[in-house]
Amino acid sequence: MFDKKYIESIIPHRGDMLMIDEVREYDTSSGVAIKNVRDDEFWCAGHFPGNPIMPGVLQVEAMAQTACFIAFQNMNTNGAETLGYFTTMEKIKFFHMVKPGDVLELHVELVTKKMSLWKFHGIAMVGGRKVSEATFTAVMQSTNPN
Repeated sequence: MFDKKYIESIIPHRGDMLMIDEVREYDTSSGVAIKNVRDDEFWCAGHFPGNPIMPGVLQVEAMAQTACFIAFQNMNTNGAETLGYFTTMEKIKFFHMVKPGDVLELHVELVTKKMSLWKFHGIAMVGGRKVSEATFTAVMQSTNPN
């Protein structure tokens, strides 16, 4: 299991935009990360007042950060040296609402890798029930222009 401090040593996301709290499982082609959905998240007051629902785009972002962790571990790099940028998002589906107090379990699998393009499929679950899924591709690019 990898904690938040270790995750921050690998991926570049910080503060409110760090969407994963721990990585429970990891190998070269897949991983499972956890996002503890809290009632003090920045989006709670406005999405929606009195009935906070985690925005779907943040669920996909949490899957992408899990994918970033997998890719950077494979590449033996980190967010200071490399960044991952979305190139496509497809087959995004939402099945159930995610609310504060939920534990979002992010199952991400590497579908294919070709040069600097990495394609992943992610499934987000709460309590064993699928809440969202997406397939997405990112380009991994060095932060050093030379």
